[in-house]
Amino acid sequence: MFSLKLFMLSFLLFSAILYTKAKESKKVNHLQWILKYSGWKHLNDVRYITYYKKKFDLHSLIELPKFYLECNQKIRTMTIYIACTYAKVLKNFSLVIIHTQKICKNKFQEKDIISGCICTEELVNMISIFIVPMITLMKDAIDALDLLHTKPLILCVMNNNIISILLKIIPNIIDKFNKQTLSRNEMSTYYQTLKIVKSYFETIIIKSVNEEINGYCEYVPYETNYLWNEWVQEFNDIIGKDIKLSFFKFLIRKIMFYVRSVIIEKYFQLGFKFDPITEETFLPIDPTELELEFKSIDEEPSTPIQIENY
Repeated sequence: MFSLKLFMLSFLLFSAILYTKAKESKKVNHLQWILKYSGWKHLNDVRYITYYKKKFDLHSLIELPKFYLECNQKIRTMTIYIACTYAKVLKNFSLVIIHTQKICKNKFQEKDIISGCICTEELVNMISIFIVPMITLMKDAIDALDLLHTKPLILCVMNNNIISILLKIIPNIIDKFNKQTLSRNEMSTYYQTLKIVKSYFETIIIKSVNEEINGYCEYVPYETNYLWNEWVQEFNDIIGKDIKLSFFKFLIRKIMFYVRSVIIEKYFQLGFKFDPITEETFLPIDPTELELEFKSIDEEPSTPIQIENY
């Protein structure tokens, strides 16, 4: 009997060791395959991130892990790196939205009520159709990568860092819009909606993101309003050629293409996939699922993501 129990214990220990080694090997292989996606090599907005007072640049980020013990640190630094990248995108878009909100507000102050209504309606549509889906994908990508860690930050109750902040501020703005239905019979609904937009993008996103990135993200220097200034200059150049074009139509097209490029370059090309049935983001484990490289940013992603044409 003693020999049988000893044999069973030895067998269980041996099986546990094999299982652990297989699990460890699987995690190493998983990370190695994720980092083979081309997008990780092109996250050039961030100079370096800081994690436990240690700096990690792009070179150290894309260095393939060789051992299981390296995996958790690699996952954490990758998660913070894309969180910093997404934070910059959020700030860029938020500044564009805030500038646009001011244009709408000025229309009402100038007593151009019809233009103010149209401007506000266009702004709400722009946020709902393009920006909210993009932010949701960002949140889901951070979530999917974080969950590969042995101790995911998302499961920590007492957690306050750039990752958790980004997860917390992701859209409930649509619910706010739904509660504040626009009605041309009640102009106060337009004023209230513009206040919601200003509060959400200026206070919740920009302020919250700025407070968190200071401790984690060091960016390659850039002009804060570069996206808005670039688009305004491009529009002025078009108008200067006597081409009649509504600024809002121009802006919607620019946002649509920019959102599309962000999703391709900073989502699909990082290895993230979207399941249209479950509406979930995941990182495939099977090496045979490795995406073909995108030859051009204009190429359609292999996994369908619906962004409505305006």
